[in-house]
This record gives sequence, structure tokens and C-alpha cells, in this order.
Amino acid sequence: MYHIGIVEQVISPDGKGVISADTVVQAVVRMWDENLLIIAVDKKIGKNVKKGDYVLTDYSPMSASSQHRKLCITKILPQDSGSKVWTEFKDEFERRKAAMQQTPPQQPVRYIR
Repeated sequence: MYHIGIVEQVISPDGKGVISADTVVQAVVRMWDENLLIIAVDKKIGKNVKKGDYVLTDYSPMSASSQHRKLCITKILPQDSGSKVWTEFKDEFERRKAAMQQTPPQQPVRYIR
């Protein structure tokens, strides 16, 4: 499973003022579902990711028995196709959010003894 997001900021170990114990590049990513996360960037594309990029993040489980996700940016999409996918997911999220707001809250069930 993958999530599409937009890079808000790149955090590089050789960035200005950054003191790092590793060589991993991370990115602050705004997801289509309004989550804002700091996610590792795969080392093969770490030097290429930049602010405003549409990226795919691997949300697959770490193993078949694990509930933890990989959470690693694995692809940088072209602007046009990335924008199209982002818009499609964001629009669906907004439709679902609007539908939930229109549903009246249910009254709690009371049991009488």
C-alpha cells in the first residue's frame, strides 16, 4: 500500500545547521488525508527529492506479522501525474469528510434493568 503526499521540507544530513548521526534524508510530507509526517527518503533518491515534489510513500507492513509500516518515500512523481493523483485522492477525502458531517450523531444506547 502506498500513500501520495507533497514534500513540505527536506531534511538532509548535510543541510545548513543540521548535525546528524546518520546519512538518511527525511522529508516533511503532507498527505492527501491531512496527515503531516516526517518520513525517510530511500537512499537511491535522497539527493533528488525537493520541496513541492509529489511522492509515494511505502505504507506496506514491515512483515506479514507486523503492525508497523515501512514509511519510506520510494518514488518522486512527475508534477502533472502527481498533481492528478493527489487531486483525485484529496477530492475523495473531502467527499467522505463532508458525508460524515452530514450524518447526524447517534444517541447512545441505554439499557434498562
